[in-house]
Amino acid sequence: MNIFLTGATGFIGKNFLKVALKEGHFIFAPTRKKKNKKIKNLKWLKGGFEKNWKKELKRSDILVHMAAAGVNDTKTAPEEIFKVNVFRSLDLLNNAIESNCLKWLIVGSSSEYGITAKKKKKLSRFAKTQPISIYAKSKNIFSNLSIDLAKKFNCKCRIMRLFPVYGPGEKKHRLWPSLIKAAKSRKNFYVKNPFERRDFSHINHVSNILLNAIDFKRKNNKFPQVWHASENKPLTVKAFTTKVWKQYKAKGKLYFKNDKHNNNLNHISDRNSVWKIQ
Repeated sequence: MNIFLTGATGFIGKNFLKVALKEGHFIFAPTRKKKNKKIKNLKWLKGGFEKNWKKELKRSDILVHMAAAGVNDTKTAPEEIFKVNVFRSLDLLNNAIESNCLKWLIVGSSSEYGITAKKKKKLSRFAKTQPISIYAKSKNIFSNLSIDLAKKFNCKCRIMRLFPVYGPGEKKHRLWPSLIKAAKSRKNFYVKNPFERRDFSHINHVSNILLNAIDFKRKNNKFPQVWHASENKPLTVKAFTTKVWKQYKAKGKLYFKNDKHNNNLNHISDRNSVWKIQ
């Protein structure tokens, strides 16, 4: 399969790229940084994903859109987040439509559920989205616009909402790498919001879910679709950090402190909404 992949240099994208190439797929991947390493079934495209890549899109069986701004990043300006996640992403979809690339796998986020995640119930893929952060709002706006465009132009759109993902390649300031660094350094580690519950999912499992989901012959009875990408093995933040701490035989201590001002969001999917690898 020929895949037009955005966000191939990011945490999720890098891992997806690796497994997709291993499976023999051909990848077109736009990037703003020059890539010198040549791989037989990969073509790097110098430039932003919103540029006129109609030639490559015409040759692609599917568009996999992972690129986003402001993921777990409070430093990115709101204007930039909306520019990338909404306006430039819409340019990409319009280019895909004009190029007759009418199958889209769009990576969303469980953060789109927002306030709904405050409830103790597990999240359904049909649950109401009430995003809180600028990033989550931008992703949700784009998800809705993607669905509208897909209906209007008879495209097959599958939105995959990711639940908390961890693993190699994750940014250093995130929970999992910070925890491992402290464990190896024999330092103490302070854990915020230990009683939040999340579907912590390893990057390898999530990449395999996304790769499996690019086959639109699977679960193809009705489009557009929303699915959850998750291992569906919920843990509290306390249980997750304690588990990792023991794995690395850490000598320091874990200190747990609940933030009174925290929203206590519970990012847990119900089983029927999780994409099951076939």
